[in-house]
Amino acid sequence: MSVAQLIGSLKRIDGIIARKTEGFTHDASMRQLPFPGNCMNWNLGHILVYRMQLLGVIDGVSKPDPDEFAIYGGGSEPLTDSSKAIALDVLLARLTDATAQVIAALESIPAEKLAEVYDAERGMTVEDRLVFYLIFHESYHAGQLEILHELALAHR
Repeated sequence: MSVAQLIGSLKRIDGIIARKTEGFTHDASMRQLPFPGNCMNWNLGHILVYRMQLLGVIDGVSKPDPDEFAIYGGGSEPLTDSSKAIALDVLLARLTDATAQVIAALESIPAEKLAEVYDAERGMTVEDRLVFYLIFHESYHAGQLEILHELALAHR
């Protein structure tokens, strides 16, 4: 997969995020589904912390804030306390900033870095990891925003 395709995927996900959060308040982002899952705020924070992790795959130094990862990382408890959540407007601004950082890093990544082994046990290269993050992982969580958007609309 080309760097341009990865950047295109990232921009499409950002477009979905913008459409599904437009006009919503922080309280709306905290609405919980009536079945196991997590709120819009958690999904957005989850995308953010993993974008920072993805940036670390590229630059070797960036990483998510450990306190935020405890709230938004995989396997974390459902986010029901809005005082523990990042405010929706701050979260959206930080996602925009993270996108710019990831795009800049991708635009300058050497081809040989993409071919480096990221996880020898799984036979995964840096490129494989980037494709997983930007194609599967973010698309999965962006897709969840559809139902969370409808939930927020239903409670206006």
